Order: sequence, then structure tokens, then C-alpha cells
Amino acid sequence: MIANDSRSVAVLGLGNPMRTDDGVGIYAIRQLSEDRRLPLGVQVIEGGTLGLELLHSLQGVTHLLVLDAVDTGSVPGTLSRFANSELDAVPIARSVHLLGLADLLGSMKLLGDAPDEVVLLGIQPESTDWGVALSPRVHGALDQLSKSAVTQLQVWMSSLPSFSAQEAS
Repeated sequence: MIANDSRSVAVLGLGNPMRTDDGVGIYAIRQLSEDRRLPLGVQVIEGGTLGLELLHSLQGVTHLLVLDAVDTGSVPGTLSRFANSELDAVPIARSVHLLGLADLLGSMKLLGDAPDEVVLLGIQPESTDWGVALSPRVHGALDQLSKSAVTQLQVWMSSLPSFSAQEAS
């Protein structure tokens, strides 16, 4: 890992908003970017389906929160959380983005720039067919996803000395 005293927290929304619930990460990142509870200093990135093209945007990020649709076989709208090594258990075959995310994180590790912590918050999609609107159950889970994202970000921000000092000044 690159020696760096500063800490950088980023939240990354993944998905394709042209594929119904597959776009939930994009809808969530847009909602989160307007949320007053979003801690100051958090980098908000709309990653779409870019995959490895996001390497530059994530350079120096020490804490990465990813929002995406994740097919775990649960009831549509169910929120799942995977942290650090738990990401290895995510069903990659069920999402194009998760394969891209695995490649992205692997590349960051090879470059010596992997985040210290990675958390994936995923919503079980109902449909990934062509369409520009979320299904009702997934749309109904957006607020829960945003709340969980804010909670995770606040935990990180309050535990990082460089951020605690910034907010106090």
C-alpha cells in the first residue's frame, strides 16, 4: 500500500439505469449526493458500468463503499452487506458489475493502492430487463439503502483521525 497520512472515503454507485433494477446503484448514488446526512469530505462517484476505467477515480481511496444491485436469491428489495473478505462470497456470476468490481479491486491491489476497507451494499433486484424505472419493491428499498450508506460513511468518518480533525475545525 502507498504510504499516505491522509484518508480518503469514497462511495461508488454501480449499475445500468437502462436495465430496470440493475440501475439501483446509480439511483442510490444520485439520491445520496443530495442527502444532507452525507458526511463532508466523502467523494461521490457515479461509476455506472465503467469497471477498470474507474482506477484513476479511486486512486488514494482508503475506504470504499459500493452501492449496486446484487442477486443473492433473496426477496426483491432485500438489502445485503458484504465487507472486506466477505466480498469473496458475493455471487459474481449474477452481475456484470461484480466481475468488474472484482477486477477493479484486484488491479488496485496489484498497483499497491487497494483500499483499507471495502463495503458493498447491495439490493436484490426483481428485474434486470430493459427499462428505465425501478420495480416498486426495489424503489421502496432506496431509502433503506441510503440510510445504510450514510451510517457506514459516518462510522468511517468518525473513526478516521484526519476527518475528525477536519470536521472539528
